[in-house]
This record gives sequence, structure tokens and C-alpha cells, in this order.
Amino acid sequence: MTTTNRNRDDAADNGAAEGFQAQASRFSRKLGDSAEQVWLAGLGALGRAQSEGTRLFESLVEEGAQYQREGRRQAEEEAESIRDQIETRFGQAREKATENWQKLGKVFDARVKNVLHKLQLPDREEVDALRAEVDSLKSQLHATQVRARRAGHGGRPRPTSHGDRPTASSPGGGGGGGGE
Repeated sequence: MTTTNRNRDDAADNGAAEGFQAQASRFSRKLGDSAEQVWLAGLGALGRAQSEGTRLFESLVEEGAQYQREGRRQAEEEAESIRDQIETRFGQAREKATENWQKLGKVFDARVKNVLHKLQLPDREEVDALRAEVDSLKSQLHATQVRARRAGHGGRPRPTSHGDRPTASSPGGGGGGGGE
């Protein structure tokens, strides 16, 4: 190799080295600028979080309260719906139980009436009819007694003693004392 070639090669190597150094320097500057931008972005985010943190927190609290109110409203609506369903079913069950109880009562009454009939005992209706008849007879007797008093008999007929029996010789006698 000649000297001129060597100088050319050295110059080319120096140019390449200078180009590499320039690129490294530019890359280093860009990397430093990028790191600084990341740092500044972080500081900006921290500052914004500090300044807007209270507003953000209050906004989140309000949203949470709204969700809670909506949840309660829905829960109350569902509870009311369930309560209505339970009351409806309970009412139906009560009606069914009442119907069954009444049927059972009718069957029991019929059997008791049948047993009383077989024993030839009066049932409630017959006893009520007899009471009504007795009351009617009492009223009639009372009315007859009142008319008799007014007619001059002085009330009740006088009781007769054993010795006051009419005889054949006495008026209204039937002949001898024992024929009444």
C-alpha cells in the first residue's frame, strides 16, 4: 500500500469515525430529550392529579352514590314485587284452606246428623222447631189464662182438696167419688 492510499484510508476511517460519533451524539441528545420529556410528562400528570384529584374524587363519590340509589330503588321494586307475589300466594293458600275446612265441616255435620238420625235423636233443626212450638204453646196458654181472669174466674181455677170431690148428690157429681 502506498502512502497516498494509506492517507486516503485513514481519512475515510476518520470520516467514518466522525460520522459515527456525530450519530452517537445526536442519538444521545435525542435520548436525553426523550427522557426529559418522559420526566416532564410524569411531573405534569402528578400536578394534574394533585389539582384535579379532589374534583375527580368528588365526581367518583357522586357517581358511586348514584349507583347506590339506583341499586336501592331496583332492590325495593323487586322486594315489593316479591312481597306482592307472596301475599297473593298466601291469600290463595288461605282461601284454599278455608274451602277445605268448610268442606270438612260439612262432612262432619253430615256424619253427626246421620248418627243422630240412627239413634233417633233430634237434630238442631228439630230441637229449634220444638222450642218454637213450646214457646207458641206457652203464649197460647198465657193468653187463655188472661182471658179467664178477665171473664171473672179470678185467675186460676181453684184447686180441690181430696175431701171436696163432688159426689152423686152434689151438683156436677158423677156418682160416687171415683169416676173422674
